[in-house]
Amino acid sequence: MDPADYEMVGVIGRISSPIRETGTGEIIYSQAGSRRACPARSEDSIAIERDAEVVVTRYEKGIAYIRRWEEVSGE
Repeated sequence: MDPADYEMVGVIGRISSPIRETGTGEIIYSQAGSRRACPARSEDSIAIERDAEVVVTRYEKGIAYIRRWEEVSGE
């Protein structure tokens, strides 16, 4: 097992439980051939609706901090 296969920063996922402003929700993503879930917060403390595509920008104490994919990709 390579630890790089489990790196969270850069993982793309979808919101499964909406994130309220300054709150915590949940993302679903695929990693190492498995579908996984993780608690998530918005990097800039904004609300993000269910099914939004997001990317993990940092991971601390079991919580993924995320941004919308459109923000990061420039779309």
